[in-house]
Amino acid sequence: MLALIIDSLILVLYLLSIILVVHVIFSWIRFAGGRVPSYNPVVRFIDRVSDTILDPIRQVQDRLLRSMGVRYLPIDFSPLIAIVLIQLVIRLLEGLR
Repeated sequence: MLALIIDSLILVLYLLSIILVVHVIFSWIRFAGGRVPSYNPVVRFIDRVSDTILDPIRQVQDRLLRSMGVRYLPIDFSPLIAIVLIQLVIRLLEGLR
């Protein structure tokens, strides 16, 4: 029973990683001048889920950068940090199986 719960959590975490990667691809398309239809329910879902995960990481990242005297960083590392943290949790959960 515990293995089923752990496997389900791992699956959800993998899906979150995929959602974050798709969100990054959408942001690249938007940055390049392409159009990602924001009225599409799938795009709105991906944006909502990824922003829920990335906003706390962005806040911590901004505080750390400001404390180091950096006001602006042109690259957003929050998706990378989130994916690394998700992969860490997945490895920890696999160790519990």
